[in-house]
Amino acid sequence: MNGPIVRRILITNDDGINAPGLARLEKIARNLAEEVWVVAPEHDRSGAGQSISIHDPLRVYETGDKRYAVSGTPADCVLYSLARWFGESPPDLVLSGVNCGANISDSVQYSGTVGAVLSARHMNVPAIALSQAFLSRDGVLWSPVEHFGETIIRQLWQPGECLAWNVNFPACNAEDIVSARLCHQSSGSIRHARLQAGQDARSLPYWWLGFDRSSRHIVAPDSDVSVLRDKAIAIAPLRHEEPLPGNTRELDLSALL
Repeated sequence: MNGPIVRRILITNDDGINAPGLARLEKIARNLAEEVWVVAPEHDRSGAGQSISIHDPLRVYETGDKRYAVSGTPADCVLYSLARWFGESPPDLVLSGVNCGANISDSVQYSGTVGAVLSARHMNVPAIALSQAFLSRDGVLWSPVEHFGETIIRQLWQPGECLAWNVNFPACNAEDIVSARLCHQSSGSIRHARLQAGQDARSLPYWWLGFDRSSRHIVAPDSDVSVLRDKAIAIAPLRHEEPLPGNTRELDLSALL
């Protein structure tokens, strides 16, 4: 690995300021930038998409040097940071994640992790979303993003370009991964909306909203689902159609480490 590639990186996520994935991304970012800012939701805001807070004020709490917890959404975190601190000197790169769980197929449209990246891109700041897939929430293997996260970011960073990428790391051991592949966002993994009903302490009804999902029918080799299934890192462009740097569709990771 080489030294820093940029002066300033802004980090956010949708799992919250104390999430384990954020700590891992912060460690990666400190190898990539001279200055790292962490501005993340004060608690889990998964499913927030690109939403912003227009009905409630934002409250911001300092938790360390250049480290803040925000009462709003991931998109709020990005927009607040740009307006409050950076003015005419925005960060060179926004990183969002590392999300606990894949952000692929139909999940992308609801992802706060991706929403933060799209908000940054809308404000002309290049951005990358990073997510770690898992087979069981009780046993998340973080080694793929720990081992390859920095390398992938270095490869995707292109000075002078303002692109957004969605990167998903497969649910396997890092040593099982040999490549990163360009892919497209698949669709059709959400089959139905689902409600889980309950009653509160006053016997008033409430509902949890969820989805019935299945991706078994998604078999296109260049889809995000198939790339992860092949134990490769899935890199999907967000709102652009550029190839990977070097005009390629696949990165040989063994040659990059």
